[in-house]
Amino acid sequence: MRQAALPLALSLLTALPVPGSAQDDPVYVSDEGHQYRYTLNQDGAVLESLFPVARFTGSGAMTEVITGTETLYLGRNCDAFSKVLGQGSWAWANSGFAVEFQTRRIAFPRQEIDAGNGLGCAM
Repeated sequence: MRQAALPLALSLLTALPVPGSAQDDPVYVSDEGHQYRYTLNQDGAVLESLFPVARFTGSGAMTEVITGTETLYLGRNCDAFSKVLGQGSWAWANSGFAVEFQTRRIAFPRQEIDAGNGLGCAM
């Protein structure tokens, strides 16, 4: 009986979250229902999707679907970037914050974000 308990105890210990790990980073939810893990670096905020996101790109017969983990970069100067959506901008208000790209707007209602720029990027 003791021999069976040891592997069970070890497997439970390895499944526990590690303090200070990426699991402690805040998670944001977009108005599309996608979840993004937040980190802050010297250039601003980074939101990386927890699960794959599908985005349409192109137009007409050249339209294609790109699926994968999405990373949104929110710069300290209110600029934004996504590998699929391209260059954009972002801003916050009392109702949340939003990222604007040429072909899409991604909003994060009722959530606040710190991009390392104080109160910059107000709508």
